[in-house]
Amino acid sequence: MLNVTFATIDQRAEVEAFMHAAFPRAKWGADGWKRLLANRWGGKNGEFAVTARDGDQLVGVMGMNDSLRHTPRGPRRYRNLTSWYVLKTHRGMGLGEKLMHHAMADPEATSTNLTSAKAALPLVDRIGFKVLDAQRHVWQQNGTAPLSQTLDPLADADLNPVDAQVLADHADLNLKPMVIETSDGPITLVLSVKQKVNEYVTHEVVYVGQPELLAAHGRVIADTLLPEVGGVFSIDSRLVNGATPDATEQIEVPRFYKGTSLLPAEIDHMYSEIVLMGMKLY
Repeated sequence: MLNVTFATIDQRAEVEAFMHAAFPRAKWGADGWKRLLANRWGGKNGEFAVTARDGDQLVGVMGMNDSLRHTPRGPRRYRNLTSWYVLKTHRGMGLGEKLMHHAMADPEATSTNLTSAKAALPLVDRIGFKVLDAQRHVWQQNGTAPLSQTLDPLADADLNPVDAQVLADHADLNLKPMVIETSDGPITLVLSVKQKVNEYVTHEVVYVGQPELLAAHGRVIADTLLPEVGGVFSIDSRLVNGATPDATEQIEVPRFYKGTSLLPAEIDHMYSEIVLMGMKLY
């Protein structure tokens, strides 16, 4: 008999081993699965995975990371769905769909799928996910005079409480936080800097504390943080309304979300597998 439920703390090692065996080519290895399933921001006793069992056999897992996000309406629950796997012997019976439905059953939480595989898009649609974003804005270096910047903002900048908490929650990850002084005030940014293609390095915004400043000063902000050649500055379009970038590109596979507690513009890439595992965004 199949049973779909949340994993318990004493099952964590079993779930980690299942996922490590299911994805032998994953770049992060066994220690990475421990990190991904540790529920870093939701607490060690929080929900970290949904499991499917056939009797005593573990046959499917959906991983997730929980957190609270600050909004003008107060803190809101957020659940980022991560890797999931169903044994080949148990496919074709809707088990993956059951795992997802169970993970997203709480109406108070907004869930995201930021790294969907193309093959999973029909399932994503059936589950009821909506497109979170399908475009990104891009700037290149244009040679304007750079602005003043602080590269260790937790130590050297006067951050507001929300920005300070976000940066502290991600302080030991491979990210590039900064505060840039615009003519209208300071803007807090967190970048993921990745070589996605051979031609250039992408400086991708995974968090922006003051999106209205980025919309107004995107050109000079890009020139401040980009190298003279070989770099682009990019941000998902939902995070910066009213910007005038050099170009707007389609995202190869859209980001998806489900829930009503968070608005799309309030869902960036923090508190997700993207930053936790140092992944390259589509």
